[in-house]
Amino acid sequence: MNIQESFKYADFVFIGKVYEITQSPSGFKTINNFFSKVNIEKVYKLNAYSEFYNKTATLFSSQLRSCDLFYDNNTEYLVFGYIEPDTGLIYSEFCTQTKPLKNVLKSDLKTLEKLKIEYLEKDKNIVIKPAVEEIDMFINQPNILIDKLRRKTDFAQLRYEKIKTENKYLKTALVVIIGIIVILIIFFFYSKTKKGKKHCSQ
Repeated sequence: MNIQESFKYADFVFIGKVYEITQSPSGFKTINNFFSKVNIEKVYKLNAYSEFYNKTATLFSSQLRSCDLFYDNNTEYLVFGYIEPDTGLIYSEFCTQTKPLKNVLKSDLKTLEKLKIEYLEKDKNIVIKPAVEEIDMFINQPNILIDKLRRKTDFAQLRYEKIKTENKYLKTALVVIIGIIVILIIFFFYSKTKKGKKHCSQ
């Protein structure tokens, strides 16, 4: 996904610095879950729990999930996160533009500023406050679930379009290869026939 798509599908887009990483057993032999605590420095998008993620958040990563991202301690990141409604934990995936802040282009940060303004203009009621009210967490939860289902549907559509495009290129390449093989076969038999005629004439 590009920067615009990553922003569109994320529940929470922010810059933060990881300051503590802990591990816990997942229940599957040596496979662990990782909890990376991060200080939030700048928020670009937050469409749920807006009063909960104020200064810190916890990024969840599991070795059981092949798409999960893992983080380095004392490192700043640009995070495109998805909020797990049951736990409030945040996770991100390889397909997003989540990466260390040092690897983020200045042009991408400018794009994020524009996307932030557009996002806030769509919903004038979105306000990030420094308080925590548990009732808001429960009110926002259905929206998170709906967004999660919508995101999965959109991802499936994106994967389908990608596979369809790849198949199209594959078919084109296959036709070209077959065409080349046919031309080579014709050239081979033509050359062989021509040599045979010369041999007979001699």
